[in-house]
Amino acid sequence: MSTPQEQPPAPGEPGAPPPYAAAAAPAEGAPAADGGTATEDDGTDTDTEHAWHSRRDLYRHSPGFMLGHSTRIGGSVVAGDQHGVSGGHVTGDVVLGGKVVEYHFGGDAEERSGEIPAAEVEDLARHFVRPRAEERNGAGDGEGQEEDGPFGRALDVLRTRRVVILSGPATTGRRTAALMLLREAGARSYRALDPGLGAGRLAGELRDGCGHFVADFAATPERPLLEHHLRALGERLRATDGHLVLVTGPHPAVPAGTGHVAWRPPEPDALLAGHLRTKDLAGRDVAELLGLAEVKAVLAHHRPVAETARFADHVAAHARGTVTLAALGSFGHVAAERQVRAWFDSAEHTLHDKAFLIALATFDEAPYPLTAELGDSLYGLLQRIENPGEPARIPVFGTSSAQRVEQALAERYQEPEQTEWGPVLQTKVQFRDKLTALTLLREVWTGHPSSRPALVRWLRLLADDPRPVVRTRAAATAAVMTQADLPSAMALLVRGWAGDRRLRPRLAAANALALAHHLGAPHVSRILAEWCTAPDHRLRWTAVRAYALVGDAFPHEALLALTEAVRRMEARGGPVRGWAEERDELAQSAAALLLAGGQEAAGRGDWSAAADLWADLPGLARGTTRDFVLRTLVHACGPTDGPDGFGRPLLLDLFGRADPTPGTDGAALRQALAALWRSVLNDPVCSASGLNALRTWVRAADTDPGAEAALAGLLPLLAVSVEDHRRLAYLLENLRAEPVDAVLGPVPVAVALRLRDALTGARPAAPAGPSDPSGPSYEPFQGAASR
Repeated sequence: MSTPQEQPPAPGEPGAPPPYAAAAAPAEGAPAADGGTATEDDGTDTDTEHAWHSRRDLYRHSPGFMLGHSTRIGGSVVAGDQHGVSGGHVTGDVVLGGKVVEYHFGGDAEERSGEIPAAEVEDLARHFVRPRAEERNGAGDGEGQEEDGPFGRALDVLRTRRVVILSGPATTGRRTAALMLLREAGARSYRALDPGLGAGRLAGELRDGCGHFVADFAATPERPLLEHHLRALGERLRATDGHLVLVTGPHPAVPAGTGHVAWRPPEPDALLAGHLRTKDLAGRDVAELLGLAEVKAVLAHHRPVAETARFADHVAAHARGTVTLAALGSFGHVAAERQVRAWFDSAEHTLHDKAFLIALATFDEAPYPLTAELGDSLYGLLQRIENPGEPARIPVFGTSSAQRVEQALAERYQEPEQTEWGPVLQTKVQFRDKLTALTLLREVWTGHPSSRPALVRWLRLLADDPRPVVRTRAAATAAVMTQADLPSAMALLVRGWAGDRRLRPRLAAANALALAHHLGAPHVSRILAEWCTAPDHRLRWTAVRAYALVGDAFPHEALLALTEAVRRMEARGGPVRGWAEERDELAQSAAALLLAGGQEAAGRGDWSAAADLWADLPGLARGTTRDFVLRTLVHACGPTDGPDGFGRPLLLDLFGRADPTPGTDGAALRQALAALWRSVLNDPVCSASGLNALRTWVRAADTDPGAEAALAGLLPLLAVSVEDHRRLAYLLENLRAEPVDAVLGPVPVAVALRLRDALTGARPAAPAGPSDPSGPSYEPFQGAASR
């Protein structure tokens, strides 16, 4: 029995390229296929990551509203915080009608409070959903309310201390909750106190037997609410049989143990149900209306309580037949547009505030320090447009982060951020309404074109940032703009990135086009098809990498475009400088889109679609496309389901999950993959890389029974002749573990010996003969088998 000869280190071994790399590039100095050179002007960032890793980073760092992978907001939990009242729900409209209370500052004799009519409070109570603890007791007198939930806790504090601090975001119905607390505590007259009063002056404004509340009381480190203030207020309220609720922002500066309760809004469906129960629904059932898909879509996004109250009017109108389902479903988008336009039109929001809002839309669900840093950068660029003669003055210690986030109707939360070194816990920020970010970016691009020069320059800077999340978000923002205004975004951003000599901008262009396609931008597939065969190698690189990112959305069209690019490249002749690199790029992209498409189809249980994706390749493994197909398989062997090359190889997992029953689509997929493997192992150029990939697979199976079972099914399909069997058995018998044991030296891999024994039991009886149905004839394995 003959054994293969040792070869130089195969790709992926020490001193050689990764296991999915192909042959080395041709000699230096050869001309590029397009008359220039493919690498001579690529700048300093000539190293690019594997196409599959680009795809992984795109999904890792893109905002959740774009690719739908974010599930931080769902049900009643937002990043681990309960957004509802435990044991029940509290709701109410924060819009109290047309009443406006005016305060005139000046002398001490001015009135510092105003009456709230009891009828107005009773009207709010009609929409108020009581906590379930009250419903269980059935008394409605508040007994048991303190069992759980912010409303019950606040009511307990109010009854005991006569004063409670209710903190929470401005759009969560906290004002209505304050009035309901006073009502439940027994108040029958109500007064709103001036929020501009200092803590020490509140006691002087209290009335006998009255329920008082202060909206938007500013308890800050510069204007603290101290313990002696609260004790003095409690003393005065007990003497006058009154109550007081201080409504503050979500992060008040108050002493611990002094009656502070954090308010959280109820669930949107409970809010809506509370309002619908008092409206004319033309005989329709509330549960039926809540079950409509259009209603569920609107309620899926957390939005201001006042918006939910307004939505209730639309739902009731639909029940009466005056509002269509389409109009009902568009309510969320209309509300988001209304909020965004209010921000940009507001004179109270400074240019600095608006720059922060744009940065937050770009970096929604990203770390807050990143958003603030790059928001200040954008502010400087916008300032040059608005006041070109003045330098941008950025307040270093201005508005606190809590106030900025609250002003933007956003939430802060903690979540691990994936980095190249592993997960790192970060404080992140996101809009409460998931539609806000997308709406804001579209509005600033199409509704405020004067900002475009600053936005374009800002995004160009972001696209060249060393941080992957920053570069990806620049591309995501460009994708939104491309979807909203394709000609302008292509001319001002994407086309310039694609033609850049550096790799980072080109990757930004590929990411932008991929994400734009996900958003529904027109003509993306046409742009990629044209660029894939363009004379400019930079445009070709951009299109080829974009196919890796989005090609699984139209896999057959993408694979056809890549194959046509290979044929045109081969027709130009060679060898030329950059040819090998470009062939590898084409193969990497094909591997990435086939892996992604196969995984997605297998995840749906659609093995027919998965088999169709791979079934065309064995037929292409001849002629000018043979090398491309074989490189594609080798590149598809590298990506795994774990970080940094660890975990089960994705292609092996796909093979192992496919149904081996003859005549099934799973069996057809397994046969197609086996045919490709036999072509690789019998090819003089690719066999070394293929054998190295096979060794990597076997080592990965040493601690993975599922991978071992998949290999046990694959190897007999590769050993179709006695000679094939001998060579595979030799490879398995001589495979050694890595790293080498310092004491024992090279140690055999246990799983390799088990696979060898299983392979021996399945030895073919036929003599050596043709083993590659996709190739012209059988060729012996090339390359090392003992490493």
